[in-house]
Amino acid sequence: MSAPESPSPSMALVRDPRLPALVVLLFCATLTVMAGATIAPALPGLAAHFAGEPGGDRFVPLILTMPGLAIAIAAPLAGLIADRTFKRRILLAGIAVYIVAGSSGLYLNTVGAIIAARLVLGVAVGAIMTAATALIAELYSDAERGRILGFQAAAMSFGGMVFILSGGVLADLHWRAPFAIYLAPFVLVPFILARVPVGEPAPARTAQSVPMAAFPWGFALLVCMAPFANFLIYFTIPLKLPFMLSDMGIDSAALAGSAIAVMTFASGAVALVFGRIRTMAPPPLMASLAFLVCAAAFALLSLRPPVPVIFALMVLVGLASGVILPNASTWLFTRMAPERRGQVSGMMTMAVFLAQFLSAPMVLLVDPLGGATAAYMTAATLALATALFYVIAHHRLAGVHHER
Repeated sequence: MSAPESPSPSMALVRDPRLPALVVLLFCATLTVMAGATIAPALPGLAAHFAGEPGGDRFVPLILTMPGLAIAIAAPLAGLIADRTFKRRILLAGIAVYIVAGSSGLYLNTVGAIIAARLVLGVAVGAIMTAATALIAELYSDAERGRILGFQAAAMSFGGMVFILSGGVLADLHWRAPFAIYLAPFVLVPFILARVPVGEPAPARTAQSVPMAAFPWGFALLVCMAPFANFLIYFTIPLKLPFMLSDMGIDSAALAGSAIAVMTFASGAVALVFGRIRTMAPPPLMASLAFLVCAAAFALLSLRPPVPVIFALMVLVGLASGVILPNASTWLFTRMAPERRGQVSGMMTMAVFLAQFLSAPMVLLVDPLGGATAAYMTAATLALATALFYVIAHHRLAGVHHER
């Protein structure tokens, strides 16, 4: 009699008792993308509405990216707290603040007030992303984590696609309408309470614990540079694509939203299978290849090609981005002790959203040099430089391991 066949990875995942908690946490991860992507198609409408305010239209891009500053500040603190208290509490508190601050565009009437509310939204996102990622890392072992973090990146991308498409449709009705989407996370609260574990704090430090001085800051910064560079250039798409299409005579928020949604769909698709492709190359070379693809795509995008070509380039950018984030997360989490998961998650979140915030000043800085063309050529240059950096890093790390 032959031995019974072991279940496939897909069937094992479906039967896994951790699946309900994972699904809820993946939905929570989509909220980080919702924070910015939802209102991206409404930027031209916001700029037109606030054109009468002194500098109003110039500050409108900060409505999209300002949460990144607050997230970058709040995420490391949230990570430290998450290692010392119940992670689910942080998650629930973040969602409560998220709903109130995110929907502020429905009732606030000045650019300054909306930007201030978006700062508060950023604090909430920092708490949500840090707690959700730490809880996922706590649920799964090193062997499983690459595939699961790929699922998280895919959920963020697919969620972003839905939110961008919804935001584009609603933005064609009124610039305030997309802000109503921020009320949706309310439905997650009962599922979090019912399915997500509380996330016990790390045990008290003992003489055998890894001392704080042993935390590999250099390695952590090396890895976090990948998501930082990725999202610095990634957010030039929602910041400039609607305006570039408008300059090309295409005044459709829905079309701009669709193009951005294609990018996020491609990102989600490749992240979904990241567990299978992660062994094809060492993490630094995987990052380098992804950034080379980004460099080529942004260079072509700077030429203002026809709409079908723009959509094809969105696919390329999405595929590259869908590899970079789970590649960095897996690379980092497999090298860190369990009691550092909150701190590591906070650092990764800080890298992503500090880049989101800095993308707007970068775009404003190069805008006088040629608008979208200058922004996308800058993105291509940064992507190429980052690709070369990780090639060098790979050879340096390989040399260190060889010496050992």
